[in-house]
Amino acid sequence: MPLYAHLSAEARVVADWEDARRIAHLAEDHWIDYPRARQALEELERLLACPERTRMPGLLLHGESNIGKSMIIQKFLRMHPAQDFNVHTGLLQVNVLAVQMPAAPQERRLYGQLMMALNAPFRPSDRLLAVEHAALGLLRRVAPRMIVVDEVHNLLAGSANEQRASLNLLKFLSNQLRCVIVVLGTRDALVALHTDAQIASRFPSFELPRWQENEDFRGFLAGFERQLPLRQASRIAASRSMVSAIMSVTGGVTGHISELLSRAAEAAIRSKRECITPDLLQAVADKRAFA
Repeated sequence: MPLYAHLSAEARVVADWEDARRIAHLAEDHWIDYPRARQALEELERLLACPERTRMPGLLLHGESNIGKSMIIQKFLRMHPAQDFNVHTGLLQVNVLAVQMPAAPQERRLYGQLMMALNAPFRPSDRLLAVEHAALGLLRRVAPRMIVVDEVHNLLAGSANEQRASLNLLKFLSNQLRCVIVVLGTRDALVALHTDAQIASRFPSFELPRWQENEDFRGFLAGFERQLPLRQASRIAASRSMVSAIMSVTGGVTGHISELLSRAAEAAIRSKRECITPDLLQAVADKRAFA
C-alpha cells in the first residue's frame, strides 16, 4: 500500500512538503468532482457541440452565491483553452469566450468586456456604435462557439430600459454569431431573465442547489478529503457527527464547505495532529460564521 493511501496521487506529493507550503496549497482552488457538477459539465459539452442553426440554444446556470458556479465554468474553460494562432484571421482561435456582466449593465460596457476578453483595445469613452462595430468585427473573425456571461444578475442594477437592451444584446449576439450563450447568476438571474418571456425561453435553467445530507454529500466530502494534504486519514464522510456539523455550520453551500474544511486542515497541520477531528472541526467553526 502506498504512503498516504488515503490521498489522491497529487495530494500525496504535497503531503511531503513542509508545513508552510502545504498551508499555502490549501488556499488554492481545487476541483472536486461530484454528480451535479458533472451533469453541468456534460450539459455544457452538449451545447458546445451543437451545430449552427437558426436559433442557437442557451443555458442559465444558477444558484446562490458561493455555490460553485464559477468553479464549474473555470473547469470547463480549462478543458477548452484557446487554440493555436489562426493565420487566416490573425487571431487566436477561441471556442469558449468568458466575460462578466458589468455592474452597470449597459450595452457599451458589455461590448467592452467582450473586447477585453479578446485582448483588443477598448476605450470606455468610445461611443456605442464604434464599440459595437469593433466588437462584432472581431467576434465574427474569432467565431467563438460559446460565450459565457457571469454575474448576469447584475442586470437588476440597471434601469428597465438597460435590462431590456442588455437582454436583447445577448439574443442579438447568439443570432449574429450563431453561437451558444450561457449565463450564470444567483437566483436573481431568474428574475432578470423572466422579465422577457422570449429571452427566458432561450435560457432553460440548470440549478446548483444547496447540499442535502445524503450519499452524494458524503461522496463529495470523501473526495474533498482526498485533496487535503494531511498525513493521517480524517475519515470525515464516515463520521456522522462531522457530516452533521459541516451541514449545520455551512448550510450546505459548497464554498462555505470548502473554506471550513481548508481551515480545519490548516489547523490540523499547525497543531501537528495531521487529521481533522470532530473537536478540531468545531473549534474552527466557532471562530468564524460560514453560513
